[in-house]
This record gives sequence, C-alpha cells and structure tokens, in this order.
Amino acid sequence: MENTPDILEEKIQEIERIGALMNAPSWLIEELKHFKRVYELGFRAPVGGELKHFTTYVVLHKNPFSSGDFPFKGGTRFHPGVTLPLLKMLAIEMTEKSALAGLPLGGAKAGMAIDPSVYEENVLRTIVDKRTEELLKAKIIDPYYYSPGPDVGTNAKTMYWMYNKIAESNLMLTHGVNAAACVSGKPIEHGGIPGREYSTAYGLLLQLRKFIELSGIKLSAKPTMAIQGFGNVGGNVALFAPKSQFGFKVVAVSDKDGGLYNPRGLDTGKLKAWHESKKTLKGFPGTENITNEELLALKVDILVPAALENQIHKDNAHRVLAKIVYEGGNQTVHADAYPILDSRKVSVIPGIAANVGGVIVSFLEWRINLSDRTHEVDREEQEKWVLKELEKIMHKIIVKIVAKSEERKISFVDSAHVLAMEAVWKRFKEKHSY
Repeated sequence: MENTPDILEEKIQEIERIGALMNAPSWLIEELKHFKRVYELGFRAPVGGELKHFTTYVVLHKNPFSSGDFPFKGGTRFHPGVTLPLLKMLAIEMTEKSALAGLPLGGAKAGMAIDPSVYEENVLRTIVDKRTEELLKAKIIDPYYYSPGPDVGTNAKTMYWMYNKIAESNLMLTHGVNAAACVSGKPIEHGGIPGREYSTAYGLLLQLRKFIELSGIKLSAKPTMAIQGFGNVGGNVALFAPKSQFGFKVVAVSDKDGGLYNPRGLDTGKLKAWHESKKTLKGFPGTENITNEELLALKVDILVPAALENQIHKDNAHRVLAKIVYEGGNQTVHADAYPILDSRKVSVIPGIAANVGGVIVSFLEWRINLSDRTHEVDREEQEKWVLKELEKIMHKIIVKIVAKSEERKISFVDSAHVLAMEAVWKRFKEKHSY
C-alpha cells in the first residue's frame, strides 16, 4: 500500500478518535490538527551541467514548550515518495514521540521528493549545500528554533554537509552558540555523539525486551524475528538482535527488492557487511529468497516492520502470524489493520514508542553541542552514558504504555497515543493558560 494524500486525513481522524477516548477538550484537538509553520522553498542546483529546480519542505507542527528555549526536531527525508501531506503526518508523530519520551522538543519533519541514490556524491552534496543555504536565508535553521536530524535517504554524511555549510555562514548565529547544535546525527568526529547512528534500532531492542518481560507473552526460548526493511533501522536491528544482551534469532530480512530466509537463523554480522559492500541482500549464501509479502506472513515470534509507511494493512493483516509487531518505521501498520491484528491477539507497539530512540539520542547530542566540544578520549564513556540514558527512557515509555493499557483496557497502540496526548495537554495548559 503506497503513501496517499489521505495519509494526513487518517492521522487527523486518529487524533479525533484518541481525543474522544480520553475526553480531551476541543481546543486540544484543534491544536494538534493544525501546524505552527509550513515552509515550501525552491532552489536551483547544478546537475549534469545544467541548473535543475528543486523544492524542499519543512513542517513545524507544535512545540508545547517554549520554542525560544527548545527547538522543533525531526528528520530530513530524501525519497521520491515525499509529499507535503506525508511530512505533515510525520511531524505530528514527532510531536507525539517527544511528548511520550518526555523530551522538551516540538515535532518537525522536512524533506524533498528526490532519490539520492541516482546522484554522484559531489552532485548530491551540492544539492544539500544549496538547500541548506535556502534554509539559512529563510532563518529556519537555529539551535533553539529548528534543529533537524537524519531520516530515510539521509545519513551522518548528509548531516555533516549541512553542519559544515551552517558553520561557514553568519546567518544563523543568533545566540552565539556552537553551530553543531543546529543539526543532529552528525559523524562523531564532527560534533556527533557515540551511539546515534544505531540508536533507533538499539532503543527498539531495549524496549522490546522490557515489553516481553512486562507483558508475559509466551515466546520461543530464543524468540524468532523477521525484519522488513534493511536501512539504518532494520539493518541495525538485525545486527544487534542476536547479541547476548537481546538473544533474538533473526530468521528473515528484506529490503525494497525482496528478502532472505533461513529458519536456522541468519549470520546478521556477515549479512550487514555483505549489504554494505554490494548494496543488496541478493546472493547472500545459505538463504532462501522470499518476497516482502511472504516475510510479513512468516510464523515468527516478532515482526519488525522497518520500511516505509502502510506495509501492513487490511488486505494482508490477516496473514500476519507473529505474536508481536514492533514498528521500526513510522506508520508501517495502517490504522485499518489494527482491529484485524487485535482480533487475532497480535500485540502491536506503535512507532511513536518503538522507534523514538533516534530523537532521544538526537536530544542528547543537541544538549552536548550547546555547551561542550568533547575530545575523542571521552567517546567510550560518552557512549556508555548515551546507552544508559536511552535504556532508562525507552523502559520508562513501555512501562507507562503497559500500565495505561491495563488501567484503561485499551490496546497498546491506543495507550501510547493517549499518553502522548495527555503529556501535550498538560504542557499546553501551562504554556497558554487554557
């Protein structure tokens, strides 16, 4: 199921449904349905000897804290499927994620409808530089206003290019602070923080282990796992899941071209190295080729959809045999699939809880960039601190979700959204004297 213009309307319907479930006031629903600012910026960059036109969007949803002290944060997506309704939906989810995690941030999302893989690196860097210049001219980038991170189609290198361009400019330094605080997800040697690259995946696994403990769901002695999507999140979930602190057996993985299956378990360390070298999963020895649809229907303990939106929907939800679905991606489970999964006793943890590890560590990176420039000798201790903070927050989130679910007799999905809305409600009342 592809992204459609209805994706934003469906998110608004979800807000209204959750609001009714918790008897939220109409003003709160209206706040969450509307946006602080939406930017559409056009620019030109040289591609193949000619100037090509590009359009980029930045969506700032709501910041229930003072945006003079805390920024809007959210990923920057470069993908052909980027649309403004999609970015608006994802910005709302970022507001929910930060609220659920107790982070003093507003929700944002940005992106362009381009395929970064078709450009040579020097051309892509020029596009990123030109885009960053436009953000600076429009006075959008600022460590206390809008501080982006990576998302689909962007990575640490992209974030460094942005940071480098910002640092060269005098347009953004309204507070006289370290320019590194304007962008998170940077390489460690360029103001980044240890653990950020794999934080979403690692946080998901930390939380998943705690959820299994809290829920009491009966799984195999060594729970089996299938992972759809082999980008930053899916690839790192696969890498870390079999390690001793988690103890999962990854039996299937996939990317956009299809997947691999081995019921005895995959050597995910070798597989990740294979993928990084060959840019494909295809051909990895000792595995059976499967489709993405076949992966979603495997009889495993845990399914981690870590691809784009709407992978599990009303037309395939009845084929999901996993006991637990943990959303590695955003909105990978469509709303119309929830009743079907619920009826089949499949426990679903939504992306606003499961994949919030990235923004948690982005917040830690932002904090450090505002006040410090660390030395390489500090990295080992810093990584320990990052992972400890990540674990505490991810555990706190799932403990609250399970407790609210039991208290209200509602699904884990609804519990997560209720908790997020309650947190935003509390902050808006303090901020606006409602």
